[in-house]
Amino acid sequence: MSEKQILAAVLMGSWGLLAFGASWFAWHLIQQQRKRAWLRQHGLPAEATVLRLQGTGMRINRNQVFDFLLEVTLPGQAPYQVRLRSRWHDWNVRVMDVGLRLKVKVDPNDLQRLVVLGPVVPQDLSRLFSGLGALAAPAPGDPVKGLADLQRMADEGLVTPEEYARKKAEILARL
Repeated sequence: MSEKQILAAVLMGSWGLLAFGASWFAWHLIQQQRKRAWLRQHGLPAEATVLRLQGTGMRINRNQVFDFLLEVTLPGQAPYQVRLRSRWHDWNVRVMDVGLRLKVKVDPNDLQRLVVLGPVVPQDLSRLFSGLGALAAPAPGDPVKGLADLQRMADEGLVTPEEYARKKAEILARL
């Protein structure tokens, strides 16, 4: 075998391995999506309370991934805990904090598998801002801190771009 034939064989094998890996990854993502869809449709309805959340340092599409500890309550059963790694951005939740109650669907065959549907009580951001006190309306003498807090909230996905622009304009109008 010549040197060119060996090189061609190695390149073909590399491309084949790359194509196989990409195909497997795509298949894996599709399977995960199908499992979540099945769970949303056929899972047992329950509620979960956020007991702990901790950032992982990972980001997917600029949204931070968190490790959650949830206490799940199924009707007629004792509450139990589930650890979950997820982006809360996927949960239709505007502000995430310990104590937040979530609607979930639980896999009847594996109670540790669940999908979060959203908060039990819809979150009205204007009401949340009024409850945030200094963060939502910083002291008039400290607009820099208010802008920094607002930017942090926007970076973490806690406010939409429209809400960010509106609050920023309010803070700048006080200058």
